[in-house]
Amino acid sequence: MAEFDFIQIANWLGSDLKVSGKVRGFKQDSKGVLPGDLFFALKGEKVDGHAYLEEVAAKGAVGAVVSRGYKGEEYGLSLLRVEDVLASLHQLAKTVHGLRSVRIVGVTGSVGKTTTKEFIATLLEGKFRVGKTPGNANSQVGVPLSILNSEGNEEVFVMEMGMSQPHEIEKLIDIAPPEVAIVTKIALAHAAFFPDGLEGIAAAKNEILSHPSTRLGILNHQVAQFSSAQTGNCLKMTYGLEEETGDCDFMLCREGANYYAKEREGRTSAFELPFAASHLRENFIGAAAVARAMGMQWSEIIPQASKLTVFMRRFERIEREGIVFINDSYNANATSMKAALTNLPEPRAGGKRIAVLGAMKELGLYTEQSHRDVAAIALENVDLLLCLGEECQTMVDIFEKGEKPVEHFLEFEAIKRRVFEVAQEGDVVLLKGSNSKKLWLVLED
Repeated sequence: MAEFDFIQIANWLGSDLKVSGKVRGFKQDSKGVLPGDLFFALKGEKVDGHAYLEEVAAKGAVGAVVSRGYKGEEYGLSLLRVEDVLASLHQLAKTVHGLRSVRIVGVTGSVGKTTTKEFIATLLEGKFRVGKTPGNANSQVGVPLSILNSEGNEEVFVMEMGMSQPHEIEKLIDIAPPEVAIVTKIALAHAAFFPDGLEGIAAAKNEILSHPSTRLGILNHQVAQFSSAQTGNCLKMTYGLEEETGDCDFMLCREGANYYAKEREGRTSAFELPFAASHLRENFIGAAAVARAMGMQWSEIIPQASKLTVFMRRFERIEREGIVFINDSYNANATSMKAALTNLPEPRAGGKRIAVLGAMKELGLYTEQSHRDVAAIALENVDLLLCLGEECQTMVDIFEKGEKPVEHFLEFEAIKRRVFEVAQEGDVVLLKGSNSKKLWLVLED
């Protein structure tokens, strides 16, 4: 992690505070503060960072960026007073990024962002020194902190960019414009904030294509169907699975144990991947398209492909006492639910498939229809449905009409107990739901 002079940071933020010392890290969560950190006292809907200054001082923070109107105790911290703490975080990250010669790959979309970002980083590591946003740190806070907390010597930085409102991605690409941008599939995520549905979500995601510094946009074939795919002046190419794509620039198909990456100009490269699920294969082909765009040859990409692993809580396979759990519990929308349900592995002879599904949130007017669509797919692919949340009543009705076993729960502890009552050796159990349902806790004691 790069170090900075405190007085230099103060100057960048327009402060004349003359304080010596080094800043060794940047934090906005008081729980993670370490000695030498600079703390950003951000104010959210539920938590005000200014209330944690005493705690961060006790942990050894060298200072804090606070609102100019803060009148409380300093607790021995060097306080940088600014008009807007979040805007100052953005400005500082933009300034630091501007001092570095690092190529940015931007990743957005509704489905598979984190997995695609991780795949891209792994492939590019075959040729470059690579940095990336950690975990799902893709927000207005997570992206700038990722830049500030990076080593600073990266040749390429792979940046996941998320949004829940229009114009949020525009703010992120202003901090660090991507040279290459990739947009994964668009789905009804955060749909409650987009009355125009998929079109509005696509337009907000495709803001990643709008910066004049972006030379190439790599779009999932589904994204290319939206009018907003023409955003910006960069060159566009598409990718996808061969059976779904029609006329794409970059495709992936399977023949036996081998995969074939095909490019429009006729190049074909065969290799094996360490997974078979179709949505993971599609994530890979997008990542491979990025690697090719960044100048990598297939001879460099294929060895890296064997190193790919699924990210935590993204179709993660965990075996407990002969039961195979597919932990895909990080988050959910109708598209990702369907992908998980249709890619479940076969149970052992005599075993069954059990779907443990949590309600999907922030869908607004699309709530009932989305749960109905998922239930229709689940009905064809699982033997038993256990669902959590009031919104799941629609799914229960569809299963009962289809005369398949279903159980409805409103309390997490009840569904957790029931999973281990009904699951037996040889079964496959899918854990999938909105992040707020925390279904990964089913596997924790």
